This record gives sequence, structure tokens and C-alpha cells, in this order.
Amino acid sequence: MLYKLLLLLLVIATVWFGFRYVGRVEAVRQALREQLARRQQPQKAPRVEAEDLAGCSVCGAYVAARGASHCGRADCPWGRSR
Repeated sequence: MLYKLLLLLLVIATVWFGFRYVGRVEAVRQALREQLARRQQPQKAPRVEAEDLAGCSVCGAYVAARGASHCGRADCPWGRSR
């Protein structure tokens, strides 16, 4: 009688752990499928706004045309330092 009870417990444990193993394998497969799907989607590059540059007539350096500030030189065409 004890032999049959132990055999029954062994069968139940085997089935239980078998289902858990199959569930874990399926979860890993699903994660890999999702990762592959994300990799195959086209990547969008971040949109960068272009800004016009203006060349300094004194030193030749290029600065932003809008919002350019004085560089510290006495003959800077971008205004006076404050």
C-alpha cells in the first residue's frame, strides 16, 4: 500500500513539475518573439531642427545666426559684452 502511495505522489510531482517547465519554456519563447519583433521594427531617428549659422567677419568662426553673443574681442560684430 505504501508503495502505491509513493508511486502516486511521484507521478503527481512529475506532472506538476512538467507543466511548470513547459510554462517556463513558453514564457521564454514569447519573450524572444517580442524582442525579435521589436528589433525588426524600423527605428525612428530623433528629429533635430537645423539652425542657420553665420560666419564672423573678424575671426571666421561660425556661430548661431539667432542668439549669437559677443565673444569678448573688441571688434566682434555680434554686439557688446554686458
